[in-house]
Amino acid sequence: MDILLLSQDETHPFYAGVNAYFSAPVLEAVGPRELLTAPPLGITLLATSLNSRGFKAVPVHNFFTMEESRRRLVAGLEARPFAVCISTTHTFTEKLMGEITGLVRRVSPDSALIVGGPGAEWNEALRPPDAITVFGPGEDALPRLLAALQAGGGLAGVPNLSYLKDGVRLETAREHSSPIGSVPEPDWGLYPSAPSKVPVQGSRGCARACGFCAYAGPAEARPPAAVLSEVLNNRRKWGIDFFRFTDSDFAADRDRALELCRGLERECGFSWTCFARADSLLDAGLCAAMRRAGCLWVFLGVESGSDAILKAMNKGCGTALMREAVRTIKAAGIGTHGNFVVGYPGETAATVAETLDFALTAGLDTVYYSPFQLRSRAIPAYRSRAAYGLEGHAGGWRHATMTSAETLQHTLELMRTTWLSPGAPLLTSEALFSLFSKGEGEAFRANVSGFFAAIRDWHRAKYAEDRPAAELALGAMRAYLNDKN
Repeated sequence: MDILLLSQDETHPFYAGVNAYFSAPVLEAVGPRELLTAPPLGITLLATSLNSRGFKAVPVHNFFTMEESRRRLVAGLEARPFAVCISTTHTFTEKLMGEITGLVRRVSPDSALIVGGPGAEWNEALRPPDAITVFGPGEDALPRLLAALQAGGGLAGVPNLSYLKDGVRLETAREHSSPIGSVPEPDWGLYPSAPSKVPVQGSRGCARACGFCAYAGPAEARPPAAVLSEVLNNRRKWGIDFFRFTDSDFAADRDRALELCRGLERECGFSWTCFARADSLLDAGLCAAMRRAGCLWVFLGVESGSDAILKAMNKGCGTALMREAVRTIKAAGIGTHGNFVVGYPGETAATVAETLDFALTAGLDTVYYSPFQLRSRAIPAYRSRAAYGLEGHAGGWRHATMTSAETLQHTLELMRTTWLSPGAPLLTSEALFSLFSKGEGEAFRANVSGFFAAIRDWHRAKYAEDRPAAELALGAMRAYLNDKN
């Protein structure tokens, strides 16, 4: 049974102005070509899982922006696959979903249409009326759904589905997905050429319940031996030595993290980045072990420079602890990045100023400011919306102290002040960070600094209307982008 698994990236409209900081200079440097070539973990895992169960699954990524991927998609559709499955992890608008489904229906009208991922789960507009939606991780539900469709039977016995029947939307019972330990190692050989840098999922879920986050839930981790086996196989099969852990907090379980670090250090030669909470990285011994194992950069969820906002978010740690964690991580020789959420209920101009002060003085190497949004009704802040006076939706909202439009303005002002401030941390995008950074140790740091400093310098030159300086920045960016692997 032939199955196509599709994924197409787009920028969420709410973030367009923020992401333009990175996209505008990059587009001027190299034009509208596809740069984010690393295929996503989600459809890769699903294709691997389906193939292990006797299906013939082919993942295709960014087919509207990569000519080779478009050719693969058209050829796959012309073969009339049994089903076409669309991931909405990075698809946000009904317009893009319509373009994808329109192409599928024109070329292979009889294929079963299936959508999944957080976009479709959180936004009903991303559930086409003639498609079946799969909720949650699809490793179990998708094969069961395909088997039911092939047998011509009903769907009521397949869990985690939403679909229309006789004009009525039905949902089947929710079941937990299989333990993460049963998920196979991703097969990066499913693509025409294996990527040079890949994500590794050591755990999923999060035991915390920060107010802005929709990804909290049962936290489960793969055995360290399984993670190490995947990393070693990535090297043996495809020569992949650089990866990033997708875990929400790599250091949540200290003993497990140390076991992973010992294994990576023993094998030598790996370079990696990870996400972590500040309060998980106050241990200098753990940070030193991570560095010896090849960790180059840690992405910290700082979220705010205001203790009042951190308390409202249920973050579980304050600014003093955050600063201590930054010092501990940097002392181990690991780069530190701070992610900030702007506009959470209770945010004011005064608390935004506290965030700016923290970002500029805490010793962070890189930062990113993200406007608060309501992509999902599952976030704790939305469930407590009456207490906050929070109302609206993903396209626009307001609460007692700020509107979404004001939040965007504050975010852009934070960015402008940061890139104009001498000695300030560099603004970075995690996706670009992972793809355009080479080397180890100080060489890695120099590449990170060089690329994102060129983006900063382009903005400074534009602001000063200094065209020669802008051209110098563009030349520096081209050098990195043309040699990104």
